Formats: sequence, structure tokens, C-alpha cells
Amino acid sequence: MKKISLDPLKNYLPLWLKNFLSHMSVLERILLVILILLLFLSAILFVTGFIQRNTHVVAESGGTYTEASLGQPRYLNPILATANDLDVDISRLVYSSLFRLDDSLNVQPDLAESYEISSDKTEYTIHLRHDVSWHDGQSFTANDVVFTVRSIQTPDYGSPLISAFQGVDVEKLDDFTVRFKLKQPYAPFLASLTVGIAPQHVWENIAPKNAALAEQMLKPVGTGPFKFSELVTKRSTGEITGLQLLRNTNYYGQRPYINEIVFNFYPSHQEALQALLSGHADGVSFLPLQLLDKVEKKNSLTLHRLLLPQYFSLFFNQERSTTLRDANVRNALALATDRQAIISEALANEGEPLQIPLPGTPLNNQPSVAFDPTAAQKVLEDAGWKDIDGDGVREKDNQRLHLKITTTDWPEYVHTAEIIQKQWRNIGIETEIEHMGAGTIQQSVVRPREYDILLFGEILSVDPDLYPFWHSTQAKSPGLNLSLFKNKDIDTLLEKARQTLSREERLQTYTTFDQKFMELKPALILYRPHYLFVTKDSVHGVTIQHADLPAGRFNNIEQWHVRTRRIWN
Repeated sequence: MKKISLDPLKNYLPLWLKNFLSHMSVLERILLVILILLLFLSAILFVTGFIQRNTHVVAESGGTYTEASLGQPRYLNPILATANDLDVDISRLVYSSLFRLDDSLNVQPDLAESYEISSDKTEYTIHLRHDVSWHDGQSFTANDVVFTVRSIQTPDYGSPLISAFQGVDVEKLDDFTVRFKLKQPYAPFLASLTVGIAPQHVWENIAPKNAALAEQMLKPVGTGPFKFSELVTKRSTGEITGLQLLRNTNYYGQRPYINEIVFNFYPSHQEALQALLSGHADGVSFLPLQLLDKVEKKNSLTLHRLLLPQYFSLFFNQERSTTLRDANVRNALALATDRQAIISEALANEGEPLQIPLPGTPLNNQPSVAFDPTAAQKVLEDAGWKDIDGDGVREKDNQRLHLKITTTDWPEYVHTAEIIQKQWRNIGIETEIEHMGAGTIQQSVVRPREYDILLFGEILSVDPDLYPFWHSTQAKSPGLNLSLFKNKDIDTLLEKARQTLSREERLQTYTTFDQKFMELKPALILYRPHYLFVTKDSVHGVTIQHADLPAGRFNNIEQWHVRTRRIWN
């Protein structure tokens, strides 16, 4: 066995230690070295543990967050931005609004300092902050609020928000006070004022019909926590590949920790996710269910779930389908539909069951129908729907119990329809499935109401108003009453709810609506899906769980941070 040489150390060791080592065997010297290493390692662990026990991590300013997003920005102006998720994402960071939503989706003052509501609930007087500047240094005033609302109301702009401000008059009382006048009380009005405010001095000289093509549309000037810095384009094609935002150091609110936010744009969800997986991004704005398995096993990534005020439903067109006019058939369909199986199989458990069209209602207070296929069969039998020829499909008066579901061609929607098809087949109902692209279904199916059963989703406002979705006046396009549902009692409840400012009274009115809805079954509400997005574990402070829109993930952007440090307790 070769001896361990200590010759290089001889000149540095005391005499007693030299003598001690010279009398040791090779094995003893090896054990001594191991012991010294263990003592050294123990000391490091002790010191590290002591520091961790007596310090805590805090956020530190600085750093960059890079997000991989789908598509291209078009309208970075709150007057037009709501038509495109990417535009809303960026606008949420650049622009402020009179009111904002907190983590619990309660409406809180933002550019507004305070407000009063008249005794007849038709006038809102808003007092504005005095300490707000636009990103270009100009002062924010009441003129900007009046300009934004009147621009939304101008048809030449083509704003998707125009219906939210129909019949609303806005006037400037002084430089920091505006008044809104409504024709009649409207309970969710304050939630309507969460739209971003645009700068009058930037847009007033641009004709509304030309606004969409203006250079300013992609170089926004706002009052929000982040300001526009740079637009990255490919020289050869002019394609926009990225956009950079910098922290607004003059922001009137709590300033964010992150110094820079970069949006990189990709043509597909797969490419956006690959940018994250390869280290070229810190997050992706949306993760489709088809790609969920690619991130679930990545310990370095965090999957975030947002619950939005939306639901997916089977809308029954009783005007088109005589079979669906039979209340017994609708009752049987409700009993035979297993929502939990749909969520498990079609949504990979990324959603929650829902039976009423009001996602904000606590789940334990919702009226519901239990999954009971045996009871469903009895309902059909008692109503005269019987399988006379033994082919597994029921008949009545020489008519087969045949239904047709139409939906979009997204995999989870098609899969949902297929699961429902099997569930209904088990009680003797023959179901045909038709699916098509989102653009096609809107033009050729939804608008003309050319369907028997439509599997589709609806998104509500953050302070829900069910009038556009279920009132009889909204049965035809562009109304959103996709079941073409008409009931005088329901109409009265919806009219009362939207004019009642008391939250408790509105909830009671909607509770009565829920009960009536479950009795009449104009649709089968199925589920509320999770909105999924992903960040690296190095991105901290992302705690939002409820949002009004996908852009709501940025509602607490001031808490996001990518740098940390330890301080003593």
C-alpha cells in the first residue's frame, strides 16, 4: 500500500504534530483526514442552520421577468385593448384605472381618491388623486377620464366596451372631479370603471377612425406601475418579437420590486412553453391542458391556477328542438350528467363542478341535482320514452330520442362532448357531436342560433350581471342568451338584481333566480375551468387565485420579485 506523503506540509507543522503523524499508520491517517472533513462539514451545516433559523428572506428590488406570450400586440390602448388577451395583459401593467380589483376581487379606489353615490343611485361623483403623472411627465386630470369614456362611446373607435357605457353621461366638475350620470341604477357600475384611462394629450388629435393604425397604439403612455420602453421587431419582416416595460419610478402607488418586464411573442403555445423550458423565459402567460404533462414533473416550475368568473354549459335551444321542450327530457339529462367525471377525464382535474350560472356563489350554497342515472331512466320511462325495438335508444310517438351537441374543436371541449355522449347513451339517448373552429362556430352557429345543444363558455363581469345572458330581450345576437330563454319571472329578477346596490339584497335575488333556473333547466351548467399559467420557482410573490380576466394575474404585480436577500430576525 502506497504511503500518504505529508512532505509538502512538514515546513508548516509544529514539531509535536510531526512526531505524532510519523507514528501513525496509513489507515489511521486516512481516518484522521475523514474526521477532519466531517468536523469541517458539520461546522458549515451548523453555521448555515443558525443563519437560516435566525434570519428570514425578504424581497429585493431589481431584476427582470420575461414572459413568453402567444400572438402579437395590436391595440395597447384601453379603449380597444379588451378584444385581445395579450393587449389586455400589457395594458394592465401600463395603464391605471379609476378603480382596481384587490386579491379578493373587491373594487378599490385607484386613480380615484374617493366617491359619492346620489340618493337615487344614478349619479357617481368621483374625486381624483392629485399626485398622478403620465409616463411622459404630463399631469393626470379629469380631462383624461372624460376623454376616455367619450372615446369608448364614439362608434368610430369601435371599442368593445361601448355597451358598458351606453346611456352614461360623464362631465368634468373641476380638474380633479368627474360625475357620471346613469339613466337608471346599475349595481355593477363601479366595476365598469376598472377600465384603464387613456391620456387625452396623446390621442386627442388622432381621428377615431385612424386610431387603430396610429404609431402610439404600440407605444403606450399610461400612469401604471410599468412604462413602455422598447418594441423589438425583425428587420426583414417587421414582425414584432418582443416588448420591454420598465418600472415607473414616479408611480403614485406601491412601486413594484421588478425593474423590467419583457414580453416575448411566439406563434404557438408549444413554442412559448419551449422558451420557458429552455431557459429563455421566466413564465408563460397561458398553459393549455394538452401541454400540462410537460410541466407537472418539473421541480423548477410552479403551476398557477386562476379562477375566473366564467362557466361552460350545455345551452338548450328549445325553439329549434321539440325534444328539448319536454321538461322530462331536460330533467333526465340533468340527472344523467356526471360533472366530476367530465372534470377528471376532460380537464385533468383542472376545474370545479358548477350547476348555476353564477360562479361567485359559495359552492356549499348552490342548489344542485345529484348524478343519478337510475332516476334519469325512470323519469324517461314515466314520460313515455321507451326502448321499444331494443337497440338501446328510446322512442316516443315514432320519434327517436336523438340530440345533437355542437361545440368548438378544442380537444377538451370535444372530449367533454364525448363523455356526455357516453353518459347519455347509458340512459337510452342517442347523441350526435358536431365540432368546428372558433371563428366558424361564431359566424355560422352561435350568431344565427343554429344549434340544438351548444357546448360553449361564457365570461361574466367581475361583479356579475346576469341580465345579458338570461334576459328574454337578449335571446337574439348580439345578446348572450344562448338558450333563447324567455320567462317573465326570470326577467323581473334580473332587472331587480342589476338595480339593487345592496350586496346582500342582490345575493338574495340571485338565490331566487338560481332556484328558478334549476327548476326550469334552460341549460346544464357544467364546470368552471382553471386558467393555468406557469412561472419559474425563482419568481416569487405570485399569489393571485381569483381574477376578472387572465390579465388579473398581474393584479398584485407590485408583490412579484425575482431577487431576495436575508435579514436577521
